[in-house]
Amino acid sequence: MKTTLPTGCKLSQRVLETAELMPRDGENYSITDAQYAALDAGLADGKSLLISAPTSTGKTLIGWWAAATGLEHGKKFVYLVSHRALASQKFDEIQKLFRGPWLGDDPHTLVCATGDGVTDGSGRANSAPLSATILVATYEKYLALISAGGPPQDLSNVVFVCDEIQLIGDGSRGKHVELLLSVLKRTGWYQFIGLSAVMDDVGAQQFAHWLDLSLVKVETREKSLTIEGRWRNGRLIARSTPDGIEPLRQLPSVKRMELNGMVQELIALDKKPVIVFCMKVDDCYELAAKWAATQAVTQSVEAPAGLDLDSGLLQLINKRCAFHNAELSEAERSFVEDLMEAKTVDVVFATSTLAAGVNFPLGSAVFSKWKRWDFDKREHVPIRRDEFQNMAGRVGRMGQGTDEGIVLATAGGASDLALLQQLMDFSKRETLGVGITPADFGSLVIQLFAGGLCTTRNEAFTLMAATLSASREAERGVGNVEHWRRHLDQQIDRLIETHCLIETKTRLVVTEFGKAVARSGLKPETVEHFLHYLSEHGEQAAKLLPTPGQEGRDDDLLFIFAHGSLLSPEFTLTGGPRTRNVSYRFSRYGAIANPRAEALEDLLFERPWIADPGAANGARALSEWAAGADRETLEQLVPDVRLGLIESLARDVSWLLAAVSEVIGSSSSPTLADAARHPLLRSTNPTLPHIRKFSRVLRRYAVRIGLGLPSECHWLKELELRGPAKRLTRMQIVSLHQQGISRPHLLMDGSPAMDALREAALPKVGGIAYANQVRDAARNWKVDQRRHFRGRHEKKAVRHSVENIVSDLYDMRGKDLEAAVIAAFEDLGINCTVLDDGTKPAWPDLKIEFSASGMASDIVAEVKSKERETALVSLNDAIEVISAAAIAGLSGTPVATICSPGVEPSVPTAISGCNHLSVVELVDLAEAYLRIKDGNLTIAELHNWLTTPGIAITEDLPFNNS
Repeated sequence: MKTTLPTGCKLSQRVLETAELMPRDGENYSITDAQYAALDAGLADGKSLLISAPTSTGKTLIGWWAAATGLEHGKKFVYLVSHRALASQKFDEIQKLFRGPWLGDDPHTLVCATGDGVTDGSGRANSAPLSATILVATYEKYLALISAGGPPQDLSNVVFVCDEIQLIGDGSRGKHVELLLSVLKRTGWYQFIGLSAVMDDVGAQQFAHWLDLSLVKVETREKSLTIEGRWRNGRLIARSTPDGIEPLRQLPSVKRMELNGMVQELIALDKKPVIVFCMKVDDCYELAAKWAATQAVTQSVEAPAGLDLDSGLLQLINKRCAFHNAELSEAERSFVEDLMEAKTVDVVFATSTLAAGVNFPLGSAVFSKWKRWDFDKREHVPIRRDEFQNMAGRVGRMGQGTDEGIVLATAGGASDLALLQQLMDFSKRETLGVGITPADFGSLVIQLFAGGLCTTRNEAFTLMAATLSASREAERGVGNVEHWRRHLDQQIDRLIETHCLIETKTRLVVTEFGKAVARSGLKPETVEHFLHYLSEHGEQAAKLLPTPGQEGRDDDLLFIFAHGSLLSPEFTLTGGPRTRNVSYRFSRYGAIANPRAEALEDLLFERPWIADPGAANGARALSEWAAGADRETLEQLVPDVRLGLIESLARDVSWLLAAVSEVIGSSSSPTLADAARHPLLRSTNPTLPHIRKFSRVLRRYAVRIGLGLPSECHWLKELELRGPAKRLTRMQIVSLHQQGISRPHLLMDGSPAMDALREAALPKVGGIAYANQVRDAARNWKVDQRRHFRGRHEKKAVRHSVENIVSDLYDMRGKDLEAAVIAAFEDLGINCTVLDDGTKPAWPDLKIEFSASGMASDIVAEVKSKERETALVSLNDAIEVISAAAIAGLSGTPVATICSPGVEPSVPTAISGCNHLSVVELVDLAEAYLRIKDGNLTIAELHNWLTTPGIAITEDLPFNNS
């Protein structure tokens, strides 16, 4: 530790006086050697650095210093991480550090973006993350964000901190990290800080040279860590201390090697909590059960309100132990982590999910095994040295209150001992892996062209040859990567065949379809998988859609598309390596009984349905999950499939359907020339109206599957509670739905009968009356939502001097609101004709004259409003425009209903089968209007958004960041 700062350190007085940003020991500073070295290398001067230092050396604080210094200079801050869980943790830390004193307590200035979605500091969806002052994102998500519309030409106002940067060498995900960094290298930055604990010397030097970074390398930990390898004849000791790495030592004395005995030994030393690393998920359950069998119940822990907690896990917790793996729900994993921090559990049996860079208070660790089954080699092989040391390094970290971390592992014989010795050796690190290989070109080439990084085959090859992987490949081989060209050409040909690229005599041009595919992150073949299905079955499937006149079969359709998703190229080898996997547990026991699949056989993506048990079983679980089934029902469907696995699969399918929806919606725009579209999206395809209609249907199914709720319950996730919990959990919403009180007017009802139903669904927990909170939140739902968006929109309006237009959109009702809508469109250069002038009964209100701007059609619109903020536009009011257009002789013209303050939650499902109707809430229309004023949306995109059947929401708006 250092008690002073380097000479000339330029951290501001504000940073020095902020306790969370400048640790002190009494009157002295208290910073680590790595932190001192970073400051000495010019961190506060804006120098770009690669920090290579072990775990427990305070690298995160180095990132916060870069953020604070950048914010003081008026820069934006982007923090890139490897995992969703890490993004969530860092986002929480950033909010506590910077939201109040540094950002004026404005929650809209902070955004977290992962594959699960994009939300701001208030917990609401955010559709313009690149505008945020502080953005926390996973690497893949940020690549997708900056690829939309082509990458920015200049990022010189951004401070980047890239955590776990060694991910660039990961065989699975490294290619996307490397492509992202190649883009950033071209666009530039204000400052770039890379952080890594496990990068080897050569790899670190190569990486730093590639990005022109100064390398800051620290070998020592701030807290000692001892790894002890035990075998039947003695012990092997590896130790890393603040004074350096000690030589490996062998001791003849033998200690216990039985797992429970080693755990008990560490607990007796008060090295709690103990984490037992398991190489298989099943080992977590089996070993936890064996340990718990030796323990007595010593506490009575109560699960937080709304937490859908595994009953077996709760029994373990009351014996002061737990398990933690990817088969738990995210809420369950978070609960276990909270218990660890509170020291309510002594031992946790976990897979590497608990070692993925997230900082938890671990006192010691035991490796139950350190080999995994290799399916290609058909044998157990040791895990990589960097993974072993990263897992071990979770122990004895800064701020965890233990003097020294202890890690135990065992070896069965001499050969095992030699392998274990290699893993334990602190003086050696695994060679940085290669991120990009020719096998990865399939998922990268579309990004190159869609991002405007190249326009010819040769330019694409030149760019790929300039990557870090290419230079390292050349060093190992014949001095160049000319052999890559053939693989690159094959992938370019593939993109031409899938209509993503067009090749002329002089260049390659990315199509609108190709741009949309690149933004989505999908394989082109996946979108074609859905397009071919909708072309063949869209008309028949559309007959199952709900309409105002028929209930439809929404759950059946959701099953069909969930099943189709699991059969898509994302889950197979078509078009390149899998991007997603269905857990083997879904197919372990073959196809389960599936009445829905049998009834829908003729409409499924693949027949017979039993051909792929994993897809059929997974689709059944997802359809029940999306219908709001409870945990007990879900876990009885497929043997050995827990709620967390269903939730994880739902996350993948939700992402896929949302991405397909976006591609279909944007690349089927009526403003596009037929020749510029994918052949299946041209007007010559008679099923195009059905394909286009399913764009919004798939978006709604994506939300249903993502939330695990029926459509009419989605609004409940938006409620803002006033207690410790800000949002209802799925379990609480399912309980309300089961009581039949999930509609707004029922939850607002304060009658004794409704009070009793709410209390039955949401009993008091810890003295908190959730039933009353939900009643009040339902009453304030639209008020809170509109207040949130109005605040954002009024700030934007000032920039464009359109304050009156925006305030009128929010304030006006009736004919006055109609006038405000006309004023907004006319400010964009779009004229409106008043059709209902008082002399033509039952005519629609307006004709929005897009055709004068070169669009394919005008739009007939009704403006519906309610005087009370808590009143909502009903289904009958929302669809009135259809009959009104017919009376006016405008049948077949796209129609829209503009609603203020909003529409009933049942409307999106009920209008799914309407051919030409879109419904838009006032807040979303105001967002679209201001996007155009900002230059981030075109008139053509607005027209496409308003003419796509279904609910037009902000999340469907494209965002042009170029």
